[in-house]
Amino acid sequence: MIPLCALMLVALLAACATGPAGMGPAFQTAMSDARSDTNPYAADATLSELLSNASLSDDQRARVLYARGSLRRQAGDNRRGAVEDFEAMLKLAPNHPLVPNAKEELAFARTDVETIEAGLKRMLSLTQWFDSMWVLGERDVPVARYRKSGLSPNEAEIVKLAAAGFVCRDAGGKTPVYTLGDMRPDLESLHWCSGPGA
Repeated sequence: MIPLCALMLVALLAACATGPAGMGPAFQTAMSDARSDTNPYAADATLSELLSNASLSDDQRARVLYARGSLRRQAGDNRRGAVEDFEAMLKLAPNHPLVPNAKEELAFARTDVETIEAGLKRMLSLTQWFDSMWVLGERDVPVARYRKSGLSPNEAEIVKLAAAGFVCRDAGGKTPVYTLGDMRPDLESLHWCSGPGA
C-alpha cells in the first residue's frame, strides 16, 4: 500500500507539471497587440478573437472582457457592447482586482446608452441619427441608410467608416461614397467596400 504522503507528493508534482491554466506568454502578446493598435475597431477584433480562445483562464478572460469593454466605452464606439462586456466580466469574476474599475465604467456606459437611446426618440438629421447608432455599436444599419440616402457622410464619419472597413480608396467598379452635393477633397476616390449592398 502506498503511503499517504507519497500520494500527496505525486499529486503535487502532477499539478506542477500541468502548469497554470491559460494561454501563457501568448496572452500578454495578444493583449499588448490590442493595446498598441491605433485602430480601435481592429483592436476590438483582436480582443474578440482572443475571447474565442477556449484555453483562457477565468482571470485572463476577465481581463480581456474588461479591456474590450473599456475600449468599447471610449474609442471603440460600442456602448451597448461595453455594458455587455462589463456585466459578463463581473459575473465571471466577482472578486477580480479590476471589479471596482469595471463597476465604475459599467455605470458610465449604462448612462451613455440611456442618454443616446432617449435622444433617438427625437427628430434627428441623418448625421445625428448615424452618430447615435454608431456610438451604440450599430454598424450595418446606419451604413445601409447612408448608402440608400445618396448623401455623403461628414469628414469625421468618413474617418470612422474607413477605420471600420466600410469605406475604401481606389477600387474600380465599386459604389462611390460621393453621389450628391459638393465634392469634398476627403471623398475623392472613396467607395463603399463592405457592409450591406457592397
